[in-house]
Amino acid sequence: MNNDIAAVVVVYRSGPVKPLVEQLAIQGITSVVVVDNGSPHAYRHEWTTGPCRVRELAFGTNLGYGAAINRVLPELEERMVLVSNPDVMPHAGAVRALAYIMMTSDRVGAVGPKVLDVAGERYPSFRRFPSLWESMWHGAIGWIAPASFATRSYRMSDIDPESAVVVPWISGSCLLCSREALRAVGGFDTKYQLYMEDVDLCRRLWIKGYQIVYQPEAVVTHVGGVSSSQRRLRAVLAHHRSMATYAAAEQSSSIILILVELGIALRCGLSLVRTILSGVIRN
Repeated sequence: MNNDIAAVVVVYRSGPVKPLVEQLAIQGITSVVVVDNGSPHAYRHEWTTGPCRVRELAFGTNLGYGAAINRVLPELEERMVLVSNPDVMPHAGAVRALAYIMMTSDRVGAVGPKVLDVAGERYPSFRRFPSLWESMWHGAIGWIAPASFATRSYRMSDIDPESAVVVPWISGSCLLCSREALRAVGGFDTKYQLYMEDVDLCRRLWIKGYQIVYQPEAVVTHVGGVSSSQRRLRAVLAHHRSMATYAAAEQSSSIILILVELGIALRCGLSLVRTILSGVIRN
C-alpha cells in the first residue's frame, strides 16, 4: 500500500529534514521529493534509506509553499501524495493508517493525522471553516480566552479527537492527498505564499465533492515554527496577509469583505504587539 505513496517535503530555513525522510522510508514509502525553496544554505545529504528513492530539487528562489508542491505534482505517478513539513515526525504506523482511510473511498480527497506538539499535547489540527462572527471573536480574544464559545466552535471541541471523522479542513503540516483530487482542483492556490493554503485547498476539495478526514490512529509530532521563529514578525504579517486573501476568495459581498479585512488588520496589529512584547519579556 505504501509503495503507492509519494512524499513531498518543502524546506526553507528549516531544521534537519533527514530524520523525517528516513522515518518515511522505514514506514514503506519508496519515493520522496525534498524541495529546497530557496534556502540560504543547501540541503544536500547522503541518503541511506534502502529502497526509498530520494530526490532533492532546488528552484533557487522561494516560490511559496503551495507553488513549490505544485511544481512537483506533474512528475508524480503514485496514487497518493503525502505533503509534510520537514519538522514533522510520524509515529510508527502513521502512514499506513492514513493510507487505509484513503483506500476506503475514492471520494476522500485528503486525510490528516492527530498532531502532537513536543510536549505530547494534541494540537487542534481539524477545524470548521471560519464564519464571519467566529473569525472576528476568535481572532480578537481567542488567544486570551481559548475556552470561549467561538474558539471552541471553530476548533470543533465537541468532536471526539480519538475517533476518525469527516471534517471541514485539516492542518497541512502533514496531509495525505489523493493525486487525482489534487489535480482536479489544480493543486494548491499559489496566491498563498505561506499559511491558509491548507484551508483553501480543503475548501476547494469540498466544492468538488471530496471529503476531508481526520484519522487519529495516525499520529505525528510537529515541532512547529522552526522557520517562522527566526522571523516572527514577518510570519505574523504573512499569516494575516493569507487570511485576507482567503477572505477575498470566500466573500461575495464587498461590504462584508471590508468589515472582515478591517477585523484582520486589527488582529494583525494586536498580534504584532503581542509578538514584540513576548520578545522583550524573553530578553
